[in-house]
Amino acid sequence: MSDTKTIQLRKPLTYGKGDQAKTVDAITLREPTAGEYEKAEKAAGVYGLQIALIALLSGVPVDVIDQMYTSQIDEAADFIGSFGKDAISSTKASEDEFQLVLQVPVKLTADESPLNVTSLNLAEPTNQQKRKASAAGGSFASSIALISLIANVPKNAVRAMTARDFMAACAYFNGFQLRRTADSDD
Repeated sequence: MSDTKTIQLRKPLTYGKGDQAKTVDAITLREPTAGEYEKAEKAAGVYGLQIALIALLSGVPVDVIDQMYTSQIDEAADFIGSFGKDAISSTKASEDEFQLVLQVPVKLTADESPLNVTSLNLAEPTNQQKRKASAAGGSFASSIALISLIANVPKNAVRAMTARDFMAACAYFNGFQLRRTADSDD
């Protein structure tokens, strides 16, 4: 899997006026961070989450991305979704505690700091922790808050996690629904 993808637009798109006008004939995407999912969620508005995320990752205004053909939007969404696909498609029940070793360590400062994270110690959340995290907002904001609470790391460190690592942490929490089914032995 490549870290970036360039999508050649079948129809160039122009935005801006006069001397400031720019024409886009391709967009380049990369793996998002957890924080970018959160920003796109907040900015989704009338365009929706996928369009907002594609705009954020490509650096092209959201109203221009909205003019892309749907097949190219789908291609972009498939690429973005590929980073968390393996974690999310897992149907494995979660253990009580788990250490997630990050595929891409978070390094926000040059010195030793809790902002620099190479692994997360995760555990099944309490109802109180889930309730507190849900107050953060949408599903991505809530997931960031929950990971921060459980792993005892700053939200900025969680926001800097790559999609692969963020989705793996989210999949761990989702595994508790699988574990606690009516026919389980727990």
